[in-house]
Amino acid sequence: MFLIFAVIYGVIAWVLLKFLAALFRAHMFGNMVALTDEQFPELYTVFVEVSQKLGLSEIPQAFIYNSHGVMNALALRLSRGRYVLLTSAIVEAEEDAQLRFVMGHEIAHHVLGHLNSLKEFVRMPASFVPFLYPAYSRAREYSCDAVGASLVDNKRDAQTALQMIACGAKRLNHSMNPAAFVAQERHVPGFAGFCREILMTHPRMTRRVNRLISLFPEGKEPRA
Repeated sequence: MFLIFAVIYGVIAWVLLKFLAALFRAHMFGNMVALTDEQFPELYTVFVEVSQKLGLSEIPQAFIYNSHGVMNALALRLSRGRYVLLTSAIVEAEEDAQLRFVMGHEIAHHVLGHLNSLKEFVRMPASFVPFLYPAYSRAREYSCDAVGASLVDNKRDAQTALQMIACGAKRLNHSMNPAAFVAQERHVPGFAGFCREILMTHPRMTRRVNRLISLFPEGKEPRA
């Protein structure tokens, strides 16, 4: 009886997840603007180039949506479809290399298998271990930052892209100082900063920028 009920509930959960995915796809295609070779072809060409350079044979579907000033991006997988959502504010970045970094970061989530349903199912028990899954999630973000940075010639563009997301002000883009931003880490309260960090799925921006600076020192190849 237990096995029968497990199968029934499993089928119900599967159908519900499929329906929710279809609802969100309906929202994306009905309310966001898809990047295609006919819609913003220059951006689409960069997106395709980044996807292919990272080894994806199936190009994710990218959308731009009105974020009301919020600078961010998101990778997601619905059923078998791969998607990348770019906010309207992040697309307004004045440096093409910064946007290239952001695209590379989100596409890397697909390339590295972070959104693979089977792998997520296998990793599910880790979510019941205190602090373990957030730590794994933070490691994923560091990995995707490194992949995104590898796609731009000037690694400072990757650093300032992260700082721009933290700042949210396009007007200040050319005045950003990654080293000064990283120096703010010294003022983070030690114990409180630790407690907050272990609960978060994303590392602090100061740490992410510092990580890129250490991985890509000026004029040198990235450390192994």
